[in-house]
Amino acid sequence: MSAIVLYGPPTAGKDTVTAALRSADPRFESVIKLKHGSGRSAGYRFVTAEELDDLRHQGRIIVETRRYGNIYAVDDLSLTQPQERGLIPVTHIGNVTDMRTLLDRSRATSWLRVLLWVPRNVCEARSRERGDTDTPKRLNAWDETAQDVLDSDVRDLFDLVVRTDRTDPETAAKQIAHALEGAPDVLSTEELFATLGLGTDESGARRSATRRRA
Repeated sequence: MSAIVLYGPPTAGKDTVTAALRSADPRFESVIKLKHGSGRSAGYRFVTAEELDDLRHQGRIIVETRRYGNIYAVDDLSLTQPQERGLIPVTHIGNVTDMRTLLDRSRATSWLRVLLWVPRNVCEARSRERGDTDTPKRLNAWDETAQDVLDSDVRDLFDLVVRTDRTDPETAAKQIAHALEGAPDVLSTEELFATLGLGTDESGARRSATRRRA
């Protein structure tokens, strides 16, 4: 594996686990995403609409996401340049479509695909504890992420699933680093939903994430 992608809802610990990976091994490097809009700047490089459009024309934008009224994008060079220096880039993705786009457009990169997860009530508690001013938007994003997992084809998509409400960041980082060196067993769709606390109801129909508030 030459890179790591972390998928998960808000407050699942993508930043925290990335920091734990970097603390454990300096080869891990957090990918600085491009951001056009406003709000939190940590972990992002703000760009103007003109700069973003220029990068699109150069073919350097692998994937871009619109959320919270902003545009977030991954520059191809933020993946290839660290690998050329022997580093392991770690990037974050928030929905299945963007994740598959990332995997498809960066075929030269061998990815370890990790799903980090917390229940909705933990998402709310963490958001309020860290002083977010937009907790309702974070909860809407959690609902969207949960429904995204339920509605999408997630067969063979994830190499590793970590419930960060049950696992501390250092242990999660160790699990990811270990998986990076081996060939983890991919969970079946049913096992994945059970691990996340999602799944089907008694009739066998897919539950709606917005009705099931884990």
